[in-house]
This record gives sequence, C-alpha cells and structure tokens, in this order.
Amino acid sequence: MKQLRAGTVLCSLLLLLLPASSQAAKFTLPAERPIVVRADVVANDPEQNVTRLRGNFSIEGSDWPMQADQATVYGPLENPTRVLVTGNPARIWVKNNGIERDVAAQANEIEYARNLEVLRLRGNAQLVQGGRRSLAGEYFEYDLKADKVSQGGPVRISILPAKAAANATQDAAAVPPEQQPR
Repeated sequence: MKQLRAGTVLCSLLLLLLPASSQAAKFTLPAERPIVVRADVVANDPEQNVTRLRGNFSIEGSDWPMQADQATVYGPLENPTRVLVTGNPARIWVKNNGIERDVAAQANEIEYARNLEVLRLRGNAQLVQGGRRSLAGEYFEYDLKADKVSQGGPVRISILPAKAAANATQDAAAVPPEQQPR
C-alpha cells in the first residue's frame, strides 16, 4: 500500500495512485464543481481498487458530500460503488430526487452503497429527509430510490409540520457541509 501524509489531499493527486483499468470510468471533472477529497493520511491498494483515508476525511463537489474521521472507498474516488465512513459522528448529505442535500444523515458508521442507492447507518444514527421527516435509532437502512426504511430498530420517527420543515430546510441548505461543526 502506498501512503501519503498531507494536511490536504486533492482528488487529482489521489487519482495518480489509482490503477489504470480498462473497466475504470474515464475521469472528467465538471468545470463548475471539482471533486475535492481531503484527509491526513491516504493508502491505496490498486489490486483491490480500495482507498483508505484517515484523519479529517471530507469529500466535496459530489452529489453526496461527506465528513468523517476515516473512510474506505471501494472503486474509483470519482465514482465509487461503495463508501464506508466512521466518525464521531460521520456525516453525509445526499442529493435525492434532484433536490440538493435532500437527505442529511449522521452516525458512528455510515455505509453508502451508491450502486444500490442505500444508506446504512449504525450507532447513534440520525437521518433527516426533506427537512421534514427525521429518523433516529441505533441502526437502520434507508433506501433512497424507494424513500423508505427497509430495516431498523429501534427507530424514532418525527414529522414536522410543513411550515416548520420549510424553515428547517432553508437553515440546513444555508450552511455548506465543510462549514458545519464536526
């Protein structure tokens, strides 16, 4: 495994460490939203196509920005099939149904199976969908496509009145992930 130590690790630097594979998608950054990955330490295993990032991990510029203490990325950084993050807490914001940051979640461990569009939250799990409906519990699985909890327990569900939800959504959208407290 190759390791780099830096206060900030940019996605372009990490991509140089990734294997050149005929199955890997061609990487192009949109001019208006580059993907930026930061971590204190990175280790890449080209044979397994896995990248491990430790210390102050964050990814920005994607439809699923994240913050965590550690991350394991399966597949290319710009288009992974699965991301596993841990932290106290780990956080993710997901663009769902075309709505920017429609789903906000935090837990001790978050697994985002991008190919299935499923979030698995473990340990002090909390999820807010649409600024109106929130779920809290020790473990649950949230299917983004079906917009439902498919496993879980015990789970607490709260639904805000529509007017309060509009205010909460505006407040959450005003603070980008990189400025929210860790």
